[in-house]
Amino acid sequence: MSHFSFSPTVDIEAHKPPTWKDPKTGLEWQCQSPGEMTWHEAQKYGESLSLDGKDDWRLPTLTELESLLDRSKARPEGRPPMREEVPFRDELSYWSSTTFERDTKNAWIVMFDGAYVLSYYKSNSYFVRCVRG
Repeated sequence: MSHFSFSPTVDIEAHKPPTWKDPKTGLEWQCQSPGEMTWHEAQKYGESLSLDGKDDWRLPTLTELESLLDRSKARPEGRPPMREEVPFRDELSYWSSTTFERDTKNAWIVMFDGAYVLSYYKSNSYFVRCVRG
């Protein structure tokens, strides 16, 4: 007689909430990034996003993206890390909706791997995380 044990596979990602409400700012954030895209694609994506029963999503401003950083702490190189309570703590580069004033072909991004805030061509591809509120 043989005994089989069965252990169902649990998809941990499937059990994560799709959004997170920031207690510091009141903004609601998309937890899972759809990946990389150009700035114009990111704008269209945000405008068409329907998530968790809500459809007023958009690309965050530079100030909103920067609000995810903990400016009271510093990494060894001196730059601030992402705030500890943020559930999607990664070190990728994300688009903001904020256009660079001196060259409107560029927009601001936040590079969370070192908390760099830089402007790049809107035709480049960076990650996207939408916000509402």
